[in-house]
Amino acid sequence: MIDRSAGYPFPVIVKVLAFGACLLLAGCTGTSGQEPVKEAAGRFLGALASGDHRSACALLAPRARESWAPESCERGLAGANIPDGTPETVSVWSEEAQVKTARDTLFLHESSTGWVITGAGCRHRDEQVYDCAVGAP
Repeated sequence: MIDRSAGYPFPVIVKVLAFGACLLLAGCTGTSGQEPVKEAAGRFLGALASGDHRSACALLAPRARESWAPESCERGLAGANIPDGTPETVSVWSEEAQVKTARDTLFLHESSTGWVITGAGCRHRDEQVYDCAVGAP
């Protein structure tokens, strides 16, 4: 039997705490910040699909782009075998994001100029580690 004279019953406290946790998580991963991420990933994937490697290179974060010499970014992307796709699932954590397509995982970072691709063509190596054809998570 629950002693209600001591305050709120335990199940009510648990429900309130669970609701508060949901609100906090919604603030970090809500849909309001997902659209710009989805658009950036879509532009990158669209550029690759149309063979516009120059535009795709411009959407890479500097560190990912510099993994090739500047004159070979386009050639590098052409040979990276990044699967075609459209953004399906978007997760945002402050300035970092992950976009999943049917066959790929991309990672993005919010720079001063907008969202840029930090990793593409990424596959799970184990539970938390990804290997990426371009850049890194």
